[in-house]
Amino acid sequence: MGISINIAIQMARSTPFLEGKKNGIMLGRQKMHFRPNWKSRLIEQLAKQGIVASEDDLFQDDQFCESFLKTIGWPALESLDFSAIEGAQYIHDLSEPIDGSLRKKFDVIYDGGTTEHVFDIASSFRNIHHMLKDDGIFISCVGTDGWFGHGFYQVGPDIPWRYWSATLGYDVLKCCTFNRTSREAPRDITDPAVNRRGAEHRYDSPQFLFYVVQKNGEKDTYPATIQSHYLDY
Repeated sequence: MGISINIAIQMARSTPFLEGKKNGIMLGRQKMHFRPNWKSRLIEQLAKQGIVASEDDLFQDDQFCESFLKTIGWPALESLDFSAIEGAQYIHDLSEPIDGSLRKKFDVIYDGGTTEHVFDIASSFRNIHHMLKDDGIFISCVGTDGWFGHGFYQVGPDIPWRYWSATLGYDVLKCCTFNRTSREAPRDITDPAVNRRGAEHRYDSPQFLFYVVQKNGEKDTYPATIQSHYLDY
């Protein structure tokens, strides 16, 4: 779990979605995984967004990301992990239901590559939903193509669009894919349901799926989650 150059840029670009948010949690305490030449590139990109920062502002000695998050304007994020080895404040296996103390506790939840490593990934999504406040923001960045064997799963766009949006009623504020290291522009992903073959696409290089969704309260019942291919089957 970590933040590399293109992830960091997308996180900074998502800061406006977090206006007014006071607290949050990251799933797994995230580290800054940066090559030396990426640091100047990040500083350059942040300057284009009006964020003036130095390396000392962005990179802390232990390589974790709290200084970076503060500099780009995110609320302070605690961390949740299944182990205490990296200093997480909350210890919990996302395969298991959360207890009442974590329900509707957080304004923001960030998944920087944790849920794909949880075998019961559906349970992890349900836990995220229950941990968010009624107008909370969930931001996810996970491997979507070209990283064979990295986790249990590679997530596609039907997760934000058909699960978070169609089933749970969240607003999709942003959904895109981008290359892990290159400077090519992100590719926006619209609702797969409008296309006969959904959002199928062949990529030539490894990609991340990055999405931002906002909760609109909770309901008594929810419709089934159906992949876009089979809505009119």
